[in-house]
Amino acid sequence: MISCSKEDSPAPVPTGESKQYSILNTNLSDFSGTVDFIENTNGSTTISLQVLNTIKNIDNVVRLRSNTANLGGGIAVSLNSLNGDKGISNTTVEKLQSGEVVNYAQLAEFNGYLAIEGINENAGVLLAYVDLGPNELTGKKSIYDLLSPDGVFSGLVTVQERKKGTASLTVGIREIDEDVELPCSLHIPQYSNGEDFIQQLFPVKSDLNGFSFNELNEIDGNEITYDELLELNAFIEVSNQDDSSSFIAKAGIGAKTN
Repeated sequence: MISCSKEDSPAPVPTGESKQYSILNTNLSDFSGTVDFIENTNGSTTISLQVLNTIKNIDNVVRLRSNTANLGGGIAVSLNSLNGDKGISNTTVEKLQSGEVVNYAQLAEFNGYLAIEGINENAGVLLAYVDLGPNELTGKKSIYDLLSPDGVFSGLVTVQERKKGTASLTVGIREIDEDVELPCSLHIPQYSNGEDFIQQLFPVKSDLNGFSFNELNEIDGNEITYDELLELNAFIEVSNQDDSSSFIAKAGIGAKTN
């Protein structure tokens, strides 16, 4: 499914066209570095990783997956493993796992993400990633404090804009207890009787070190952009695990502040 250069075959010749991304780590690794997508004259693309803080004798799995890293997605193509001694991975790609031929322009704007994953007992665990193409983060973001009922600082809500205009939303709680999943939801006051429209988000999980990762592409069936989200009079609520009607932390977002 992957076309890699053989020792007796000429090495791919770059055209000079390339695109570079910065690697972001999850809080399960200290990885950092870059990923380069390099166009070759034969129509193939070389995907080259240079990663810092890898671990000797551990060669992590590298894959292109669909969707965003927040949501996770199926494997589009498996790349050569990340060499733990040297911190490099180089793969020349001509086809996806489905057999579909893919060129540089398509891979440079691939609607997915590159995942660096664990091995053995940590197989499939996301250690570091790069959101690609339309999923790339623009750098625009808004950060809101999550406060407990007594006003004590409890965490953060981070809303970031993607290149395609939608919003990545991360909820993080500090000092979360072990083995818990805390319900998390977006509330938009809409009605004169005081009722809210409620959109459920992924729970805040202790096995994700107290985080909830979400994509906000639509609300109540209507598409919404990052800019439109920031105009809402809304709030994020993290609820008690045993009583969803009781919140443990809340953050106003958009036009509504704490």
